[in-house]
Amino acid sequence: MMRRIWTRLFVATGSLLLTTTTALAADPNQASSSTINPGVRIGEWIYTNVTALFAPVLAVIATYYLVKREFTKFLSFAVFAVLAALLIFAGSDFKDSAIALSKWIIGK
Repeated sequence: MMRRIWTRLFVATGSLLLTTTTALAADPNQASSSTINPGVRIGEWIYTNVTALFAPVLAVIATYYLVKREFTKFLSFAVFAVLAALLIFAGSDFKDSAIALSKWIIGK
């Protein structure tokens, strides 16, 4: 059992490393290689993949809680998922709303 977990972890890490090389590869549209920023490229690559996997992962976890009939855990997970989605995918909108709300409460 433990060997199977380590094997899957090793395969997942290897595939992540292999696909990361495409994220760090030079953009053919850029003329000079001095303007390539691998940190920005890898950040965009991770953001793209996280957004693609976010909803299916939430659906699997929510289905698990519903099948096991753990409704309290399901509700707390749903609230956490909504907050995480707001902060991850609409961070700037969330920040603007929080600033507007604080100004309205303080009165400035």
